Amino acid sequence: MIPLFPLHMALFPGVTLPLRIFEQRYLRLVTESLKTDTGFGVALIRSGREVGPAEVWPLGLYVRIVDWSQGEEGLLHIEVVGESRFRVLETYPEEDGLLMADVEWLPDEEPHPVPESCDGLLAVLNELKQYAAVLSLKFAPVESAEALSWQLAQLLPLDDAVRLELLASHDPLERLAHIAANLDQWARQ
Repeated sequence: MIPLFPLHMALFPGVTLPLRIFEQRYLRLVTESLKTDTGFGVALIRSGREVGPAEVWPLGLYVRIVDWSQGEEGLLHIEVVGESRFRVLETYPEEDGLLMADVEWLPDEEPHPVPESCDGLLAVLNELKQYAAVLSLKFAPVESAEALSWQLAQLLPLDDAVRLELLASHDPLERLAHIAANLDQWARQ
């Protein structure tokens, strides 16, 4: 069982995301994560809000805190990096509202080099990264097909259903083919 942090933004492996923490339940989550050097789950909100109760989609990402600081306004600022994917089997709210989940871990992917046929996707990613600073996201250099597919999934303007489909995919080459086949359609949205 792991604690969940519901977000209105999907997060993918290898991407670093800043979060501002102010609710008591999430302050507890972060404190426990830092004390025990463990992470927590991030899941896309299906209904509800980030502040208050929320229902999440059945896929998520285990994250670890890579940096933190106390803000002047009393907020806790953390940066998390996405690691392992999971399927949510069941959720349970604790007394303070923190959502706990029984999860099934999805398998890690075998590394694949970036195919030469993906040069166009690399160019699209580099263009999208110019706008990534607006979202305060951080990306490692692309050294694999997995990284390319996850970073594109993070930055493209996709519907939640498409994001979940990509997160559930176990093959980075299929993910890249799906992204390439739908890129024009998504760009028009």
